Amino acid sequence: MRLRLHAGEHVIVSSRPQSRYLVWPVLLGLMLTGAAAYWLGWAGRTGHAPEFAAWLPTLVPTVLILLALMFLRWVLYPLLKWSSTRFVLTNRRLVFRRGVLSQREHDLPLPGIYQLDSSQSLADRLFGGGTLTVDLGRDRSVQYRDVPHIHTFKEYVVGAIEELPMTVMFDGVDMDLELGRETEWTDDDRR
Repeated sequence: MRLRLHAGEHVIVSSRPQSRYLVWPVLLGLMLTGAAAYWLGWAGRTGHAPEFAAWLPTLVPTVLILLALMFLRWVLYPLLKWSSTRFVLTNRRLVFRRGVLSQREHDLPLPGIYQLDSSQSLADRLFGGGTLTVDLGRDRSVQYRDVPHIHTFKEYVVGAIEELPMTVMFDGVDMDLELGRETEWTDDDRR
């Protein structure tokens, strides 16, 4: 499902989580595939004991189904979970999307962000990722884990916030005009 953009909104960066969590599923997938190939080769040879050979027509599919279930749970599911997770930065909001069958989406408008913090563990530093903590004020914060190229992503977010138009809410200029009153400022009022 594509991200629906508002009028005048465009995507700056769209990224998946860092790929370090794919190392173990890929290695496990190779081991499970090798185990299935070894099992089929061993079960297909001749010379088994007659008692064991009688069980082979039942045992071979059972072991293969067990290996396939292990492959689905520990290899395919993490790959699908990783590929369906996105960090999307637009010129108006920061979006976190995740979900394989049911999708969850969390939007943060850029004007509501007070502060950005990034942190990296040793493993994160090796792979270039990290955790982005977004401070929303009033003791509210959101953490995005496994953001790839954390420092670059943070720079993009800061740049997008700086590019936001200055409005009455931010700069306070002519606030009385918005209320329908015109005020003449004197030099004494500006001190």
